[in-house]
Amino acid sequence: MSNRIEFSSCIVCGATSFTDELVVTDWLVSNEDFLVKECNACSFRFTSNPPAAEHAGPYYETEEYVEHSDNAEGLINVVYHKARTWMLKYKLRLIRKHSDGKRLLDLGSGSGYFLNSMKNNGYDVNGVEISDKAVALCQNKFRIKAYSPTEFLANEIPGEFDVATMWHVFEHVYSYNEYFDMLHKKLTKNGTLIIAMPNYYCLEEKTYKKYWNGYDTPRHIWHFTPSTFPRFAKDRGFEMVKMTSLPLDMFYNSMISASYKKSFTFLPITVFVGLCSLMLSIFSFKRTSSVVYVMKKVEL
Repeated sequence: MSNRIEFSSCIVCGATSFTDELVVTDWLVSNEDFLVKECNACSFRFTSNPPAAEHAGPYYETEEYVEHSDNAEGLINVVYHKARTWMLKYKLRLIRKHSDGKRLLDLGSGSGYFLNSMKNNGYDVNGVEISDKAVALCQNKFRIKAYSPTEFLANEIPGEFDVATMWHVFEHVYSYNEYFDMLHKKLTKNGTLIIAMPNYYCLEEKTYKKYWNGYDTPRHIWHFTPSTFPRFAKDRGFEMVKMTSLPLDMFYNSMISASYKKSFTFLPITVFVGLCSLMLSIFSFKRTSSVVYVMKKVEL
């Protein structure tokens, strides 16, 4: 696989001076190496040489990529699906707390479990999903329509929405400005945008380094922290109203990260790392494994 691209400026602050931070292997699909750089001005990190968008598809072609599958076989998939049930309830509570509206758009809707949960709780839902397999699962299993990213960016999804969500999706998005422009257009006045992403300023990254699942090169292009993402969002018409942790991610990320190492041991090391990360995040959410950013649309 080839056809890589290079980024010449920081998407947060515009600076052009970077440090080569570390080389991360694509442990999931290709075993190719990718370079993660850090901006010398604002400490934002990014995968500096990912495949061009039109060549990214093959890097998602694996049953182990559980976000786009409905496979419940194997230890990692079993843990993922069990945790998902609890997380659906957590997400519902979070959305109810920050929005009274019932029209919801989920970008990166996968096989539709989150959308179906929200539908069963009285929400009018639509999805956006790039994977044809996941779109089919969403339609066949839950009778929920998911549009393509092309349709979303062309403003072909009817109506406006009170809430838009992206659960571990935005770090994959090449057309970041176009996505934020359309999100701003599709959300109602004072609409809520919720985005969850990995946070490299966490204990698991310090423990596993190039094996840390949060880098997930080349699928993850952008590596935000609570220090960089609010600035990025504000410049695009969204005010940060809440930042919090995404529970359970520290255990899952620790397990996945450890599985990439030859000396993989599930218990007790990965659980211990997860517990330490959880305790650290209680004292400072900025050190949590994944951060949930809750924003309100403001006029540009």
